[in-house]
Amino acid sequence: MRKVTTTRKINEAITNNLLHIEKAEVHYKTSGKTEIIDTDRFIENFSFLCESGVFSDAVGWHFERDIKANGYIAECDRMNPDTEFIVTVYLGVGEGAKREDIDMALLFEEE
Repeated sequence: MRKVTTTRKINEAITNNLLHIEKAEVHYKTSGKTEIIDTDRFIENFSFLCESGVFSDAVGWHFERDIKANGYIAECDRMNPDTEFIVTVYLGVGEGAKREDIDMALLFEEE
């Protein structure tokens, strides 16, 4: 089941070694093409987004467990009709990380 998360929460989970980036891709809605994003390029762009202050959480992220790969999938903009692309990030579980800790770290609950 897809759950809501934020840029900040994904970054914290990666920084705290709960998760690591295995693969990232961008899917273009109009053409239907999917392009693999180099991991270093994704990290650079994601870091820039994290540093953008109030705009960092303007991107709507969702996550779910990836049972096949024993990891997680985070995705933005699938449900946004105003964007041309969907960014998908495949995240591996960090060594010694517990699923409960990862779920708690990623889950965004409105106050």
